[in-house]
Amino acid sequence: MEDVKTIIQEIVSSGGKIQTYAAKVIKINKEENSNHENPEEAYSVNVVRSDGAQINNVRLKASIQDKEQGVICIPKLNSWVFISIIETTETRAFISQYSEIDKIFLRIKSEEENRFFEVQTDVNSTSLLFKKGVEETGDSGDTQTTFKNITSVSFNGEQKDLAIKFWNEEGEKILHQTTVAHDKVETEFVNESNDIILQKTTLDATKVSVDFEIEGDEVKGYQALIDKENVIFKNSEKEIELHMTDKFKVEAGEKNLKTELDAFIDVVSKIVVVQGTSPDVGKLTEIKNNISKILE
Repeated sequence: MEDVKTIIQEIVSSGGKIQTYAAKVIKINKEENSNHENPEEAYSVNVVRSDGAQINNVRLKASIQDKEQGVICIPKLNSWVFISIIETTETRAFISQYSEIDKIFLRIKSEEENRFFEVQTDVNSTSLLFKKGVEETGDSGDTQTTFKNITSVSFNGEQKDLAIKFWNEEGEKILHQTTVAHDKVETEFVNESNDIILQKTTLDATKVSVDFEIEGDEVKGYQALIDKENVIFKNSEKEIELHMTDKFKVEAGEKNLKTELDAFIDVVSKIVVVQGTSPDVGKLTEIKNNISKILE
């Protein structure tokens, strides 16, 4: 922030002379290597004044060296702005008023914990992000700050959804995320050690589904589906399924509960007792019919 202090001191000592001109934005100077890894970041623009003079690297914030925090309003390309020049030094030009804004970045830093709160917004979306700065030493021995995500909330008006994400301690993996869209809600929990999805829940107007232990495209745990026509619980790996429509269907491996009960009743019906009472075939037939109404 030393350059800002120097500028303020020079303004005060010189009587505060600042020249202001109308100018058109002809280039947004986006950061090629953004500290926060955001390709849309920009700290300066190039403009052409109404008299035809071009001025490059007009500041969008007080200190363009301090890129960790501050407020940045990025104007729309080809929009008109007011630029102010301090003490006729065009290299110290800054935008003092905007006519159109493309996007806004806001970052607040907590010095004690080296944590950041970031807001980014444009006409289609807004995101809120909590992150922390971690000091890391590069191969050349230089120390630089790497930013690790902690929690984010993003709204997308164009896609009509809200997304909430939580990262692990290292800020490298998303362990939990929930997306709320206009037509469905999805939630995922991820195992940090092996990246297997522990649970995925989907809810929309027609159904509720829950899957456990998803690895790639394969579901190894239990699955549950509830919609208007069906209630299904199954585990493909263990070959177990309970299916309910207007009847129940119960299967384990290649065995079907109704088929097994039907076979049992058929065997009992064929039993002939020489002495005593033989099975009531009529009653067994009635039971078999009742089972057919319950199971499939």
